[in-house]
Amino acid sequence: MSGLMEILLIVAIILGIFMLPRLLRRQQENEVRPADQGQGLSGWKRLAILASFLWPALLALYLKPWNSHWHIFLYVAVGPVALAWGILWIFSGFRKQEK
Repeated sequence: MSGLMEILLIVAIILGIFMLPRLLRRQQENEVRPADQGQGLSGWKRLAILASFLWPALLALYLKPWNSHWHIFLYVAVGPVALAWGILWIFSGFRKQEK
């Protein structure tokens, strides 16, 4: 009897995988989507995101924190990136509050 239950469970999972996306897509088509209110990513934000990945990566190659001195890597590589994004987050909050 357990073999039959396992087969039914597999069939139910397969049906769920194929049927759920179709059902959800039909529900989303009926909803009215509002116009995009956001401005998207500006060139400066894209540059900041790229620099946020490149700065720690290049410093990791230079400092090799996996050998030793991982705390210096945190201060020099991760610290400035976190500080810059934190400042941007605070200023964007003040800018939204003014509007």
